[in-house]
Amino acid sequence: MKKLFFIGAVCLAFAGSASAQNGKSYWKRLQRTHPETTLEALDRNTPAVSQVPSGQTDLPACRLALVYEGKSRNISLENLKRMKQKGLKPSSIRQYRKEILFTSADKEVWLPVKSALVGQLELEVREDEPVLVYATVLQDDQVTLLVEDFQTK
Repeated sequence: MKKLFFIGAVCLAFAGSASAQNGKSYWKRLQRTHPETTLEALDRNTPAVSQVPSGQTDLPACRLALVYEGKSRNISLENLKRMKQKGLKPSSIRQYRKEILFTSADKEVWLPVKSALVGQLELEVREDEPVLVYATVLQDDQVTLLVEDFQTK
């Protein structure tokens, strides 16, 4: 009986890993939920976005083509306050401990990045290398982007 139970558990484990999402469906889902835009369009509050219904200017999330500059710093107090004001839970806020410098068309921007991604960026991306950044948009009088994931180009 124990052998039968063990074999059943092993089969279930293999079935679960075989039917798990592959990388393609993960990126397709992110592309659907994170329309493409630019920093300049977000600053003007009129996103030049590829897949957003016309007239929609308020985006909950987006993806941007940026250049990784290889510099990081502790998250600013201003960004922490903005995250609290927007109603993010303390557990979500704790995921963002560092900001990383990115550029877009000669504009420098420090973006809060999930702590789990900071090390990945440092390992996988060279300085001055383009990346596609998937971010949550916090928008009031100023736009703050919280980097959730990235893809090298």
